[in-house]
Amino acid sequence: MFLIRKFSKKRNWFHYYDNLMNNFAGITLILLILSLGYYAMILEPNNIQIERQIIIIKDLPQPFDKIRIVHLSDFHSLWFGWRERKILKIVEELKPNFVFITGDFVDPVTKVITDRKLTSVRIFWQKLGERYKDRIFGVLGNHDNETIKKLLEEKGILILNNENKKLILEEEYIYLIGVNDPFTGRDDLLEAMRGIEEDKPRILLAHGPEIMKEANTKKMDLILVGHTHGGQVNLPLLGQLIQPLSKYGRQYTKGPFKIESTYLHVNRGIGTSFFPIRFNCPPEITLIELRKPI
Repeated sequence: MFLIRKFSKKRNWFHYYDNLMNNFAGITLILLILSLGYYAMILEPNNIQIERQIIIIKDLPQPFDKIRIVHLSDFHSLWFGWRERKILKIVEELKPNFVFITGDFVDPVTKVITDRKLTSVRIFWQKLGERYKDRIFGVLGNHDNETIKKLLEEKGILILNNENKKLILEEEYIYLIGVNDPFTGRDDLLEAMRGIEEDKPRILLAHGPEIMKEANTKKMDLILVGHTHGGQVNLPLLGQLIQPLSKYGRQYTKGPFKIESTYLHVNRGIGTSFFPIRFNCPPEITLIELRKPI
């Protein structure tokens, strides 16, 4: 009888221990999921990184040597919020000579839910336009339209819609070329290059890397694009899980590339698409310094 009672107590203890471990594993799993969710939805999407690039351009005029360009892309702004204020602060600290923005100023949700009349996001655009008057340029993305173009230009952000602009410093100049969104087929590079002189450096702004093949035949020195969000969610072994469609697939997802004599930089962007998350792919502000060859 004593042995039976002792064995019964021991079995009850093991049953209690087994339940405790199962509960602990379940709680740990829940905490892990909540922690990953918090990181992917809150921490990383707001952890804006500065990517620095030095681009050497042949025949770069002396006044443009060592100028600083800030490249922004894919705001997907829902309103003028904390993230937009952080962008203003970071860009101001970088002290750029020029600011270039490669599209998707707003998100589809903005226009139907969060800021239907674009009243709030216009505050952000106005602050950018005022701080970098005559030095801030952009192109439209696949989520932008002519109404947004008009509002941006009212706030001081010049949108290049299949056209070019001379950037002039001390009577020397280079060309800034901008095309409408190539992803939706609204681009016209030939029209954008109308009147350009052959021997002057050229920088091209486009929303996405779809412009790359045609642009590479036009002797561009530097091409700046966005659209891909850098893949947005990058998992080991699985790669990029969330990426806006591109005819190049994942060939030009993020970062710098050199194709023959042309530099290409694909900005990871600031905002998100499909799901408001980022993982192993923080938002990006690019600081580019132009240099003459040594």
